[in-house]
Amino acid sequence: MAGWRRERLPELPRDEPIRVVPDWICEVHSPTTRGYDLVKKRPFYARIGVAWLWYVDLEARAVTVSRLADGAWVEVAAHGDDERVRLAPFADVEMVLSLWWVAGK
Repeated sequence: MAGWRRERLPELPRDEPIRVVPDWICEVHSPTTRGYDLVKKRPFYARIGVAWLWYVDLEARAVTVSRLADGAWVEVAAHGDDERVRLAPFADVEMVLSLWWVAGK
């Protein structure tokens, strides 16, 4: 999943690809793509300037939040199980992680 701040992308283009780099990306790990996500995609996201990156690991029942700082990823938080969390950059929204794991089954 990807998301953009409204001031950067007020509406999705209808007849052309999105050319604005996302502000936030969420990746759901699978056993077959975990290595590719971490080794290839993570550096690519940093290189193009994605500000926030979440990795959701359904097997571990965990989510890791990272932000881009000076071209490198900084881990901001790691949460899991049945925590109620407010994850950057969406700190205004409380999320119940136990609902994520049910959806992943």
